This record gives sequence, C-alpha cells and structure tokens, in this order.
Amino acid sequence: MTTAVDTNAFLALLYDDEYADASETAIRHAYQEGAVVVTPVVYAELAADGRFDSAADLDRFLEDFSVKVVDPSREARFLAGDRFREYVDRRPDGIQCPACGKKRSVDCEKCDESLSPRQHIAADFLIGAHAAIDCDGLISFDEGFYSTYFPALPVFPN
Repeated sequence: MTTAVDTNAFLALLYDDEYADASETAIRHAYQEGAVVVTPVVYAELAADGRFDSAADLDRFLEDFSVKVVDPSREARFLAGDRFREYVDRRPDGIQCPACGKKRSVDCEKCDESLSPRQHIAADFLIGAHAAIDCDGLISFDEGFYSTYFPALPVFPN
C-alpha cells in the first residue's frame, strides 16, 4: 500500500495545530501499511513555508517520517489538468463567505470585470491526481475538496 501526504498534514505537525495528533497518527499508520510519499509539489510548498533553513533540513524532516518524494505518473499529471479545468469551468464569479455562504460580486476598479478568487490552484489537483492514480490513498484535512474532484480517492484520517 502506498499513501500520499498532502501539505496540510505536515503543516499541522509543524504548527502543532488541532490536526497535529491525527496527522501524526495517520502518517505513522500509513508507514506501517507500506510506503509514504509526497509529490515534488508538496516538497515545494513545505519549502515555501519558511520553517526549514535548507533543503537538507526539509529532507531530514521527511526522512523522520520515512517519506519519499516521487514524481506523479503521466496519467496522474493529465488527470490533474483535466480536473483543474473542470474546477475552473464550474467556479462561479464573485466571492463567497466560508462561514455563512453569502455570495458577493466584486468588480475590478480598472476594467469592470467580475473578480473571482482562486481558492485552489493546479498544485492541489496534482496532489489529488497523484494520490488517486499512483497511490492507494491520501492523508489530508481537505476531504471535501478531494471527494468532489477525486471521488474514489480514500482520504485519511476519516
């Protein structure tokens, strides 16, 4: 069994937030079941966080959890692009409050075009597609997103 790990699971550990214990338990369980992997995208997102002074520090952190960095397959890369296109096509204009759901339209002051924030980026889809195609599951705390675009992907902890 091969389990991929999303960036948010590592950030929970690094910042000792409310998901830290669940994240550590899920990663350790995945290791007992087989291989634990991340894509280069997750590696880059962790490097961008600023918690590591060097690549060697980040490598040691991942090695402590027996995590290997692996490239997504060609099929996974294609699926990521396909699902990202689906997301962009169905994303509504304007912004929506994450707490109450109220929608508001915001227009550009310069050209009057309706603005829509990007809540997810192509990297999120690459992480999900890699887990869906090349792995047996994903450790993430964004189950709602992944279940929408990769419904057959098991997401842990559940």
